Amino acid sequence: MFKALFGNIANGRLMRLPYLGYSLLLVLFMFGFMFAIVLAIGGAEQLIGGDLQQAQDLLRERFTIPFFIIFGLVMALLTFAGFNIMAKRIRDIGLPGWWMVLAIVVLGGIVSYTVSQQASSGLHTLIWVLLLLIPGNSFGNKAGLS
Repeated sequence: MFKALFGNIANGRLMRLPYLGYSLLLVLFMFGFMFAIVLAIGGAEQLIGGDLQQAQDLLRERFTIPFFIIFGLVMALLTFAGFNIMAKRIRDIGLPGWWMVLAIVVLGGIVSYTVSQQASSGLHTLIWVLLLLIPGNSFGNKAGLS
């Protein structure tokens, strides 16, 4: 699993079904991580006795720089893993993986800035569905492309 998510950065390939599985696994990891944070916040509020202001003060004391560093590192790892499996899937289709991922990220940023965040999310969903539907080697056998 770690090899699929973090390994073979330059030349790995991923077929459609494994791409679906790993992308759903990453979504579950991200939701699980965020759910743990929400549980910590809710638990702090319950321990305080329902006083929201006191719970916020307690969380402000506890969620300091180390928490934000760990949070940032976990999110960066999950984002990199998502980009890596996307690059592998794109490479399996026959296109240059990392260059296409960069183009998708830039295009998503442009759409988000000029149109809306919802349009950008729709674009990323469309690309995800296309990566699931397009068979391998559709654009030629260029497995060495990165």
